[in-house]
Amino acid sequence: MKSKHTALLLSILVFISTLFWPQLLDKQQLLIFSCISVLILLVPKLRILAVIPITAVYITVYTSITLTGQPYASAQIVNKSSLATFVDGHDHNIVVQIVSLISSNNQGYFNAKLIELDDDHLNYSPLIKMRWYKPNVVLQAGQLHRFEVSFKPVYGRANPGGFDRQKWFYSEHIAYQATIKKHLLKVNISKSLRASFYEKVQKTTKDLTHQGLLLALSFADKSLISFEKKQHIRNIGISHLFAISGLHIGLLFSFTYILARCIYTRLLPVRYMGWTSLRLINITALFVGAWFYAYLAGFSLPTQRAFLMLFITVLIFSLKRKCSKTDLLLLVFFIVLIVDPLAILSLSLWLSFIAVAIIVSLLWLNPTRAIIKTEQQTSSVIKTVITYFKRLLYLQLGLTALMLPVQLVSFSGISWTTILVNLIAIPLFSLLIIPLVLVASLTTLIYQPLAFFLFQSSDLLITYFFKMTAFAKGSYQFFSVSDGRIVIVVCFMCAGLFIIHFHNKSQRQLSYLFSFVLACLLSLTLFKQDKSWFVEVIDVGQGLSVLVRTQERALLYDTGASYPSGFNMVDSEISPYLITLGIKQLDYLVISHSDNDHAGGADHITQTVAISERWAGEPLNSIHPFKQCKAGQNWQLGMLTVEVLSPQRVGKNNNNNSCVLFVSDGNTSLLLTGDIDKKQERKLLNSYADKINSTVLIVPHHGSRYSSSEAFIEGVNPQWAVFSAGFMNQWHFPAQEVLERYEKYAIKTANSGLSGFIRFQITPQAINMETFREDIAPYWYHHSFLP
Repeated sequence: MKSKHTALLLSILVFISTLFWPQLLDKQQLLIFSCISVLILLVPKLRILAVIPITAVYITVYTSITLTGQPYASAQIVNKSSLATFVDGHDHNIVVQIVSLISSNNQGYFNAKLIELDDDHLNYSPLIKMRWYKPNVVLQAGQLHRFEVSFKPVYGRANPGGFDRQKWFYSEHIAYQATIKKHLLKVNISKSLRASFYEKVQKTTKDLTHQGLLLALSFADKSLISFEKKQHIRNIGISHLFAISGLHIGLLFSFTYILARCIYTRLLPVRYMGWTSLRLINITALFVGAWFYAYLAGFSLPTQRAFLMLFITVLIFSLKRKCSKTDLLLLVFFIVLIVDPLAILSLSLWLSFIAVAIIVSLLWLNPTRAIIKTEQQTSSVIKTVITYFKRLLYLQLGLTALMLPVQLVSFSGISWTTILVNLIAIPLFSLLIIPLVLVASLTTLIYQPLAFFLFQSSDLLITYFFKMTAFAKGSYQFFSVSDGRIVIVVCFMCAGLFIIHFHNKSQRQLSYLFSFVLACLLSLTLFKQDKSWFVEVIDVGQGLSVLVRTQERALLYDTGASYPSGFNMVDSEISPYLITLGIKQLDYLVISHSDNDHAGGADHITQTVAISERWAGEPLNSIHPFKQCKAGQNWQLGMLTVEVLSPQRVGKNNNNNSCVLFVSDGNTSLLLTGDIDKKQERKLLNSYADKINSTVLIVPHHGSRYSSSEAFIEGVNPQWAVFSAGFMNQWHFPAQEVLERYEKYAIKTANSGLSGFIRFQITPQAINMETFREDIAPYWYHHSFLP
């Protein structure tokens, strides 16, 4: 048993280690690891260590086949059926089966299974992300359609503090995206039973205030929840209630179990059924309750994992096997990873298991026997209820406190009222709202008026809940990385003091020493002085945003794009990074010119930080007044001097109206150029030939062939040239001829479209350049599978 336990732990550790692999095993490495496995298995005393290479081979083969269609990762794809070979810039003819439930808000962005590719039926069905900019056909889950598309690998903008979209895509088994150029044919318009069911519920709830939340609770479809509502749910700390997972599936299992037990004990008494009675109740609860809810949620990967965990637990208890809580938790974790190794990339998996581990630990410290004993000693219903709520409060307080470091690391923030809100929300949603929503959903198949009444009741309860928790609206607090570390250290200090101080009175002096050491380490981080300054190109896709900071002073140059849907680069990429730095005020916000990919977030940024001065190269359509940039202006940013080189006057060409900034510490300099073209470059050379020379150049117009003339490159003579462009963008920025011009002058280049976030740390002694994908987080899941 001990060796099995060790093997289990070794395998789990290998799974976890994949989070830090720079790349998956290639063909040669797979062969080497396979040979090592065989050799180790031949030595009886070392046989258990064979788990390590075997698990590594299994992870690579599973991941590579799931994501690319071939059994190993390679820079040169040789398998012709691999999707990577079709990332060639050409259009392809495909047949897909729609997987996502389609609503009015997501009809241009959904998931599908690839069935045919260029008239060849595939021997596997990879999941792909479909992007349709102008949908003109109504789609629904289960249907088969033929499209003309172009392929590219899925891409996540890569910034510190931002949502790791590419990692999330891979955890969802998606490695490629298809951009729809044309709808060709409806191959099969038969909807899935779930899609038809969804449409009935959607039609029934269309006039209700919280339709999006009701659909999220029943079908795991969040597409109709507004951005503002999502923010509010996050701020009051109840996001977990609207993500169908272990909580919801376990809840329905419990309800079905109680109902089945009541029915079976009356119709099929235990004295007749014997040992099959408990198993029959478990099977009924598992498949009639939990499986049904998983089906409504579309068997999404988190739902599959939750159902699998419940299935394993029920199976072990049904077999009446002795298994400790820790062993059960490890076994479930191991089986989940064996079934889906890519689950290791899922944040939801980690949050679920950490929460369950904390609950198990709390129950171990305060076992249920105490409650049972109390209940046996008194028949008072009031005392039983009080005991129940005391236990609920105990678990909620413990879970919230112990999850605090996890939340800070995962989300850079916490809600101070989470405990109070969840004490209201969990019983309300668990005992009333979720059961009502599920019964209402089923009733839509039988009697629509009754279904509407039940949905309306649920909608009203949600409205009352939000009114009751209005006090928590502004309680969500973001923390910078340094502040988060302080909170985590304080938490560990308090936990250490509590354990050592009260566990053994003779060790109290040790607890004081422990706290003193932690406090000293914390003070070292607080009083660390840094004389360097930073130029940071934030990855905003096809657009531009550059942060210049020094000595607690900051200038933001451009804010990326915003879109009619409400999505914008400030909320998605820029604000999360500013929060991790602890920046609450910008000394200068400079918008180069009015193009959306530069100025789209000019108003959104004010929701995150205070702004001392706003400048722009030309008038903007903004709710805030911007001062006009004009050549010759000078500003001070800490130890840095900022000089405006252009425009001299506002003209008709908005690209050439870009506010060009020259930033210098007297030794090292930066040139920010916006979208100027060759004509404006010549004017800059004529006016500032003696001072335009810069160490770091943010390349004009994302590397367009109409900019970066040879004369300009030679005049600026930078050591580094940075292209801010979208990954595989439709304009093909940066142009190949522009890249060749910079290479001709031996200038080092960096491209945010390939490397993600780019940081220059500048000191009097040196310039240190690092990128997100190559230096900050150089892991395999931050790179795309290219041919």
